[in-house]
Amino acid sequence: MGLLLRKERDLGLFDGAMKEIEERGRKRSLLSVHPLSPPILVIEGQEKINFCSNDYLGLAQDPRLVEAACQAARDYGAGSKASCLVGGHYDLHEACEREVAAFKNTEAALILNSGYQANIGLLPILATRGDVIFSDALNHASLIDGCRLSRAKKEVYSHHDLEALEGALKKAAQARKRWIVVEGVYSMEGDVTPLPEILALAEKYEAYVYLDEAHATGVFGKEGRGLVEYFEDQGHSLKTDRLWQMGTFGKALGSFGAYVAGDRGWMDYVVNTCRSFIFTTALPPPVLGAIRKAVEIVPQESERRRRLWQWVKMFQGVSPIIPIIIGSEQATLHIHERLLEEGFFVQGIRPPTVPRGTSRLRLTLSASHTQEHIVAFKKVLERG
Repeated sequence: MGLLLRKERDLGLFDGAMKEIEERGRKRSLLSVHPLSPPILVIEGQEKINFCSNDYLGLAQDPRLVEAACQAARDYGAGSKASCLVGGHYDLHEACEREVAAFKNTEAALILNSGYQANIGLLPILATRGDVIFSDALNHASLIDGCRLSRAKKEVYSHHDLEALEGALKKAAQARKRWIVVEGVYSMEGDVTPLPEILALAEKYEAYVYLDEAHATGVFGKEGRGLVEYFEDQGHSLKTDRLWQMGTFGKALGSFGAYVAGDRGWMDYVVNTCRSFIFTTALPPPVLGAIRKAVEIVPQESERRRRLWQWVKMFQGVSPIIPIIIGSEQATLHIHERLLEEGFFVQGIRPPTVPRGTSRLRLTLSASHTQEHIVAFKKVLERG
């Protein structure tokens, strides 16, 4: 009887916490959507134009990626059956990693299961006790958690404040290693990290840079290879051994998973020390098939990027992520619902994802949008 009463009490264990979350306008709920041809979704039986997808190049439903995934399933099966070190690292994984390294113009690459898993696994093996991490204040939660899991000292500097970063680097001159941790494109702000200047500081103070290119891969650079290519296209020389690049396949590349790219010695170190790589089942073959096809397509089909950047310029943005700051949580939810009624799906982003008082609509653009989609959405925004 006592056990039964205890279980009944436990059912309400989080009622108070959930009530507080709801009263503050921060309750989140899963919304069931069904994708039609991009960028159209069906939500509760009605078609909506999706303006909050990270599918920047419109590849997620590309028939070539779908067929590549199906072919890999036919050839290798649905699952990889084990972690990479226990027999789950197929020749398909190895081929995919060679192609990713070539795409990123690095000596080697390694496939990990997600961007979050990569960041919480890689940062703790790169920065340890006696080291210092310098983290941009607006870094993604996965980077923050990776920094927390490391045993290094953490220094958070104001967003893009290079003067503050340099001051912090000077003070940490006695640290064993210094790591500057940044996003290439900030997922909630849509702005671009000043990579040449950050690498210059890294060279000056013998630091290393950990660059998360989740939202830059496929989008930036003449062939979509990311920020290094983008800045080199502008005349910067970024040849350095102080840069670690990671990114994901689940955004512009339309699939799933993550990569880390650099020299072979670094990849060997990851294989032998990164717990989130060692102790998890390898990515399944169908995902790898889709990744390989996307890596093949992205450099070749510049028309996708040209169309995407056409839409970005119409919103006067610097990336496909356009934040529309509202302020309050409740007002953001209200506008999100109103836009949904008008036929547009734009997600409202609230704390703790963004700082208090900066709740926003996170508008994202895609090569799959048409001129009609863009014009119609801008008209609704202008009506207020």
